[in-house]
Amino acid sequence: MLPTPAEIDALLRFLPLLYPDGVAIEAYTFRENHPYPIYAKVVDEFYEQARLDCWLVIDYRATGDRLMSEPGAIEQASLEQLCSLVTYYVRGERFCDGHWGSMIAKGYVKRLLLRLAQLREAM
Repeated sequence: MLPTPAEIDALLRFLPLLYPDGVAIEAYTFRENHPYPIYAKVVDEFYEQARLDCWLVIDYRATGDRLMSEPGAIEQASLEQLCSLVTYYVRGERFCDGHWGSMIAKGYVKRLLLRLAQLREAM
């Protein structure tokens, strides 16, 4: 089941919040005696929205790896492929502390959201 236009819009609302003036926010901080990243509220909210079942793809890894490694692949991805990428971004934090922030800082989330906006306009 693919995300509805309303579910897409709910994710797209984070583009200007995560990238004000096109620049990534500081996604997380560290505190003394706290070994894990502490994410900004907006980052937690974005990933909470991204965890909804409509974005979940069980067999996400191969598509996610390909979209991350091939230049220009995200910019050409289908909605189905973007769902795999959302799942890839969400689940990455389980394996690597700071993954969510890295995906934001390196612009991967921005590229995904920009492509999602293009697809949304075509609906």
